[in-house]
Amino acid sequence: MQNELPNLALLLQRSFKKNAWHGPSVRESLENLTPELAQKRIPGTHSIIELVAHMTSWRMFVVKRLQGDADFKVSDEANFPAATDWVATLNALEESHTQLMEALKSFPEHKLHETVPNASAPYSFYILLHGIVHHDLYHTGQIMLIRRAEL
Repeated sequence: MQNELPNLALLLQRSFKKNAWHGPSVRESLENLTPELAQKRIPGTHSIIELVAHMTSWRMFVVKRLQGDADFKVSDEANFPAATDWVATLNALEESHTQLMEALKSFPEHKLHETVPNASAPYSFYILLHGIVHHDLYHTGQIMLIRRAEL
């Protein structure tokens, strides 16, 4: 399908910044969040800061794959990194969004339905891009639950 990249870019922008169809965007879920609340957790779950660092790691995975780095992997340490600096973690998330949008701009449309090299299971770049949106929104839901919990 031609002209799918602009649709994916719009989906990524809305789910990250504002005007998401489902509810709060990633950024909206993090508005006015204190460093103290970012560190708290519901027993048996990750803290918000850990979730944000995790989201950033996987967004960078997508960036690297779009840029042609077939060998980039998210290490166990990077999957849920120990993050303590809330401002730095937020800045890294914002930077990952900038890099993701830039990588998408330069990604050739004709490769969208090609298989991502060295993937853990066969999937296309189209599925990879939808996957990062789903991944972000899944964790955004977790963030909203933590925010609403009486901690």
